[in-house]
Amino acid sequence: MKNTFVGFLTLLAIMLLTVEPGQSFSCNDATNQVAPCLGYISGQGGDAPPSECCNGVRALVSSVPTTPDRRAACECLKGVAAAFPAIKDDLANSLFKKCGVSVEFSISKDINCQT
Repeated sequence: MKNTFVGFLTLLAIMLLTVEPGQSFSCNDATNQVAPCLGYISGQGGDAPPSECCNGVRALVSSVPTTPDRRAACECLKGVAAAFPAIKDDLANSLFKKCGVSVEFSISKDINCQT
């Protein structure tokens, strides 16, 4: 758990440095919103995502109304996935659906965010 926390703090620092001033989407906010999901998508959180996770996922989805915002969110979550090798692809790919939201992307280090 300590390694996950240190990795999460490192990721937050990286994301803070990559957000452009004036952008409406904040990768820092998105990272904070999906942080409660890390246990679940790494296989340590049971059969369903916790309510805090789904609340964060819904908040994230509602904060990305435009295509550029959704692409920025996708790139951000791609960075999250790359920073946490313990993330299980099947759990990450099903997260949005299990939380009852529909988006064109998932949490994956291999996703093409431009499509």
